[in-house]
Amino acid sequence: MSKARQIIAISLLTSLAMGAFGTTAQADPQPTPSPSTTAEIYKALQEQYKRDRDQYLQAVRDRDSKMRMINLIFKNAVDKATTDARVAMASATTPEQKNSISATRRNAITQAITLRDSMISGIGPMPTPPAKPDKLAFDKNELKSDSKLDQKGKSKR
Repeated sequence: MSKARQIIAISLLTSLAMGAFGTTAQADPQPTPSPSTTAEIYKALQEQYKRDRDQYLQAVRDRDSKMRMINLIFKNAVDKATTDARVAMASATTPEQKNSISATRRNAITQAITLRDSMISGIGPMPTPPAKPDKLAFDKNELKSDSKLDQKGKSKR
């Protein structure tokens, strides 16, 4: 019985000493799992690339739809200027009237071009595509073939 008391006393003293010196372990509230192998690292990089690529493709689609809208507005403005000029030319009788109509048409087209350019610059630059992750320095097939050759004692040709 004296041995049992010694074991209990030692365990109590050990637990008290641990508590007194503050050596209790505290868990991180959100532990971040660290990839343990290069394959896991590559897989994580590949998944991030896929997410970035999807965002890039969506940004390109949004920009393309905005460009289509801008070009439609521009085309409508040019068509309206041309139609108005044709209608006015039909009733014009003097060269001064015809020159004035042509100048009005050119000014309307110039304004449409300026508006289109400012709208395009408002969209911003083309989004940059994400960088594809580099393949890691190992190739499983290459590693397997090297280990097979080493096991047989043959050199690689």
